[in-house]
Amino acid sequence: MIIKKNLHLKDLNRKRVAEGRNLVKGLRLDRNEKVDIWPKNFINQILRKKPKSFFSTYPEITGLYKKIAKFDKVKENQILITSGIDGSIKNLLSLLTNPKDVISVLSPTYAMYEVYTKIFKLNLFRINYNKDYKINQNSLNQFFKKNPKILFLPNPNQPIEDTFNLKEIIKIAKKCEKIKCFLVVDEAYFHFGSKTAVPLIKKFPNIIVLRTFSKAFGVPSIRAGYTLSNEKNMSIISKARIAHELSSVSIAVAEYLLDNYHIVKRNSDLIKKSRKIVKKKLEEIGLYSRSQFGNYVLIKFKKSDDAIKVVKYLRKKLIYVKGPYSKPWNNYINISLGPPSLMKRFIREIRAAKTRRLFS
Repeated sequence: MIIKKNLHLKDLNRKRVAEGRNLVKGLRLDRNEKVDIWPKNFINQILRKKPKSFFSTYPEITGLYKKIAKFDKVKENQILITSGIDGSIKNLLSLLTNPKDVISVLSPTYAMYEVYTKIFKLNLFRINYNKDYKINQNSLNQFFKKNPKILFLPNPNQPIEDTFNLKEIIKIAKKCEKIKCFLVVDEAYFHFGSKTAVPLIKKFPNIIVLRTFSKAFGVPSIRAGYTLSNEKNMSIISKARIAHELSSVSIAVAEYLLDNYHIVKRNSDLIKKSRKIVKKKLEEIGLYSRSQFGNYVLIKFKKSDDAIKVVKYLRKKLIYVKGPYSKPWNNYINISLGPPSLMKRFIREIRAAKTRRLFS
């Protein structure tokens, strides 16, 4: 009977993320992770001052709420800590929607939006992009006519690297407010330099902001994120709060990095430096690339076959990249950015692929 109740999931093709990456010799450029590794003493440095009862008691998360509130200049009751941004997305869909409601995402974007849409039996409306990498205004206008409940707006949006300034976000928020639609601004990559919508949660009752410790903070394994909005919204969203969302270790790492934000800033500055170098080198090779505010670069090939051949070649060299994507983006690949010293290897192999005439 349980299986019959969930027949709406029959067309949901879920596969485990392809494992088999060589984590010792491989160059991990396929998941927007921190490409370089933390020093061996990183976790010991965080845990050495913890009491002996640290592992034998339930997690205490109050301190993390205080630190996030101070960092983002908000009140503690405007925050809900979650298991990554995925936890935030699931909370919002479970509390703010009903089956068959319409929600919208940009296309292409983070794949899990569509997965959760199907899990919660929602109707998904995709807002497409033009060839100039800007969202199609006709597509956006059509969305507003669908009586939608939520618009997810990643800023910037990976992989297209479409970034919205505050004026654009305000314009969209006003339109959403008129039709009682929540605007959820996903700021996973905010710390790499884009503008934040957090100040707008005081002015707009329908704006919700999502954050994560996975990208610029460089600790995706701790699965920590949080939701920000006004007190009224959070009184509803916080109903989804479970007893122990994060482990004690996850909390300790998040608190440490907030207290030592210069470490995050140093990592972010390295990525910015690397972004300039990689884009310049790709241009010299004859490849168009896009990257402005993320820890990734979108790379365009003339043909989809070229993109496929390059991905296969790089994998043989233990360099893992993301893509190609589905049409009309099937001639693009996406790479995560690491420090310049590590990206030299990628550039070297892209040059080699060009020499081997794997792409024109």
